[in-house]
Amino acid sequence: MCYYFLPKDFRKLNREIEHIICRIKQIGRDMGESCQEGAETFHDNFAYEEGERQQVMWSRRLREFMKVMEKAQIVPPEKKPEKVALGSKITICDGDTQEEKTFVIGSYMTFDDPESISYNSPLGSQLIGASEGDVCECDIAGKKRFYEILEIC
Repeated sequence: MCYYFLPKDFRKLNREIEHIICRIKQIGRDMGESCQEGAETFHDNFAYEEGERQQVMWSRRLREFMKVMEKAQIVPPEKKPEKVALGSKITICDGDTQEEKTFVIGSYMTFDDPESISYNSPLGSQLIGASEGDVCECDIAGKKRFYEILEIC
């Protein structure tokens, strides 16, 4: 399996990994300090035990991100795509509400970018390959929804 990333999102993945590594190191320092404060009662040391829990959580997340990075492929966005693809900025119209939405089909991980949806999200995955004017039937949370592709740029 390959995970596709736009260059900006790949840079964000790298920054997130660096942040997690720094966080794990800080937790280790905090755990060391908590042991020095009460070495005779470390087994009842809440700060130490919380540090252990935090290290397990952040280490698990780091492993997940590293696995994604190992299989990441950077894909530059197309300049003038004719079909919805990774990096396409699209405007769609909801067939039920007639509400228009504009967003970018983003990477495997979009890191809380409110203007992007991941290509592997329920909506993103079903719009990939569509052309302007197409009406896509999408299964979103078990409900059939229809979206018209108004613009691709």
